[in-house]
Amino acid sequence: MAFLVTAALVALVHLLTATAAWTGVGLLADDHQMVGMGVLRHGVMPSGAPLPEALQVSFGSMFLLPPLPDGAAIPAVALYRPFLDLLFFCEQPFFGIDAFGYHVVNSLMHCLTAVLWSLLVRRLSGSALAGLATAVLFAGWPGHSEVTHWIAARTNVMSICWLSVALVVHDVALGCARPGQRRIGLGLAAFAAVVAVGTKESAIFVLPLAGLLAWHRVGFRLAVVRTLPMALGLFAWLAWRAHGLGTWGTGTGYGWKASRIDAASCLDWLQVLLAPAHHTFVPTTIAWVMAAAHGVLLALTFAALRQRAARAAAAIGALLLGLGYLAGVGLESLHLPTLENVRYTYEPALGLCVLFGLGLATLPWRLLVVVLAGMVALHAWVLDHNRTSWLRVSANYERMRADILDIARTTRQPLRVFDAPGVHDGAFGFLNGQTEFTFLKLAAPAGTDLNGAVSSSFEWHTVLHELATAAASPGKQLPMPTFVAQWHDGSLERFALDPQWPAQPFPGVSIGYARPGRTRPFVGSELPVHVVLHTDGPLLVWAEANLGELRWFEAPVTVAASTEAIVRELTVPLPRTLAADVPVTITLVVQKGDEQRRFPLGVTVPANR
Repeated sequence: MAFLVTAALVALVHLLTATAAWTGVGLLADDHQMVGMGVLRHGVMPSGAPLPEALQVSFGSMFLLPPLPDGAAIPAVALYRPFLDLLFFCEQPFFGIDAFGYHVVNSLMHCLTAVLWSLLVRRLSGSALAGLATAVLFAGWPGHSEVTHWIAARTNVMSICWLSVALVVHDVALGCARPGQRRIGLGLAAFAAVVAVGTKESAIFVLPLAGLLAWHRVGFRLAVVRTLPMALGLFAWLAWRAHGLGTWGTGTGYGWKASRIDAASCLDWLQVLLAPAHHTFVPTTIAWVMAAAHGVLLALTFAALRQRAARAAAAIGALLLGLGYLAGVGLESLHLPTLENVRYTYEPALGLCVLFGLGLATLPWRLLVVVLAGMVALHAWVLDHNRTSWLRVSANYERMRADILDIARTTRQPLRVFDAPGVHDGAFGFLNGQTEFTFLKLAAPAGTDLNGAVSSSFEWHTVLHELATAAASPGKQLPMPTFVAQWHDGSLERFALDPQWPAQPFPGVSIGYARPGRTRPFVGSELPVHVVLHTDGPLLVWAEANLGELRWFEAPVTVAASTEAIVRELTVPLPRTLAADVPVTITLVVQKGDEQRRFPLGVTVPANR
């Protein structure tokens, strides 16, 4: 009965807090690559036509590297996740390129993880209420806005789901009296652990967690023996990666980096665990209320430790929290105000929910129901606001996609698009222009001749050099019709080269191109201004804004002499006090010694969010 109640409550909480993503958030960023690889491996375009042979990718490429040219070195690959690719491959014939089905599968795995941990906590602590509270809190955790709204974040969801399966099966096997059944159970747990690590590398947490679980159940000596099948399975998998495939390394910069760890990042990760709130959409007072409520739950957890039965579950939760925190704090930087990369808190948040569940179980059951309902309501409200960025970036992407297809059908020429939003208020829209544009070609309606290129805001270096080359050409013309994606709604606007570039403000100094990097930015944000230049001596450069008698700018940037082209991103703040839809003049200022030169960059028209 307790299991059914827990499963029903988990499903209810998740449906209330996450189903807006099922229809409101389409395929974004890395989703195109993951779903697109499923399309390629099946060899059929969404229209039903066979793929050109050059685009074919074999089924085996999920587990084996493609053939390399003679003498070519095996590339270091940080992200070898074949089981993730396998699931997308299996789903693709059913869901095609519609995001809905992929969202539902992610939700099922997320809810299964919550239910499995309710079982594990109940088995360890003997408290069904602790298990229920753990599962319900985790199902609607407010920091899940990224991992439950972005399909590509299933790396976290799927790996932890299989880790959870491994731990529950491992725990059941440890209690088996019959050796044969125990061996089968331990083998199945080892297999689930390998799938977890083959989905995301951080799932290696499963081994210390399983070891601690076995130590609690059977003592240290037997724990070593009974965790050995899992250890051997994981060792074999990692050995296969490192030596059989040569896919061990940091690849293109992914992976844990101790050099990224400092006091500020550690504090940021503590804050995002205790109060995961998007600073743009969640009031500061609510964030403080959430942090205080979580602090009270932690205090209750310490009270729960007086009960011997709760200590084992608390140890498992604390270990998962600690391992997840250490893994996250050294990964890619967290942008706390917008919750960018908050998906890396999925594992430690689960450990935190275990501790909170144990603390809540110390309360009288009537009070527990009231407090738990209050926490679920608070979390649901914050999660609803945290996901605003995902709903908006998806709407922007769909608007941009519709405009691209419409222009392609109208002009029947290749087109070029700049400034497609890469990260929009923390939500990932368009990470890699080549991948997404290839997917657009595959998914375009029949008869649409879609050629050209789209660059996201991450690729501004390349765009700047491209513009400088075109500006320096005799005809000062871009080779194809060119557009910019407006930041506030994703619509396309025709782009024209600024004829003042290239310019030579001083002897030995030349500016290839300069431009604001956003069209229709938001009031209260920062406007990036991009410049590429050559200089034979030190310079100061900055961008300033003018509105009537008002003039403002950030501190000048020093540019040292260089024989190579220098690219810089300057910023101009757009204060919240600005009125929307009022043009603001932007100017580039270059200073050498005591002399200044000023270059008008046109006007920008901020928009309200």
